[in-house]
Amino acid sequence: MNEYEAADDVVSEAEPPFPWPPAEGEPIVSGFGRTWRGACLEPRSFFAAMPHDGIGSALLYYLAIGIAVAGGALFWSTVFASFPDEGVMGKLAGGTWNPIVEFMLSPLILILSIFLAAGFTHLMLLMFGGAGGGFAVTLRVFAFAYSPQILGIIPVVGQIAGFFWMVAIAIIGLSAAHRTTTGRAAAAVLTPLILMIGFLVMIAVFFLAAGGLV
Repeated sequence: MNEYEAADDVVSEAEPPFPWPPAEGEPIVSGFGRTWRGACLEPRSFFAAMPHDGIGSALLYYLAIGIAVAGGALFWSTVFASFPDEGVMGKLAGGTWNPIVEFMLSPLILILSIFLAAGFTHLMLLMFGGAGGGFAVTLRVFAFAYSPQILGIIPVVGQIAGFFWMVAIAIIGLSAAHRTTTGRAAAAVLTPLILMIGFLVMIAVFFLAAGGLV
């Protein structure tokens, strides 16, 4: 084997610069695993290398995780439903939605959620002067930053851990992908969250006060 053939072997064995969508001939599971590992464990380099065009493949990745989590929620609601209503497990199974209906609607809910979240965040980026790319960049970051939410398959603890991990990745990812400061990215991500939490607290206080007046 000459030096040129050896060099070709090295290039062919090297991993593609961005793992999703998988390279031709690479198993989807392998590409998915490398994408999850890169987004969760090496977010700055992962999002710095992320292509800025197209949203279809990123949304498919996001939906795969979201639907898996919805399937886990359906499973646990079925398990917890066997416990008495007054018990802790019974309360976990409670809810206004039929679990099967919620699972069936999960793709629609997931799509609406990511477009709303990415839309508000991109608006904040524009306001703070941190939008180095278009809306598609923000949407792709959110899709891949959703990776740790796979922990949501584990009730309560996994959901909480996955959420905070996701927020941290989104901040790093926006900073790297939009080529902006971490402070601006953090402000863009956290401002809508703070406003939403404040709004929910106001609603809760209103209903508590209304209940006390009855």
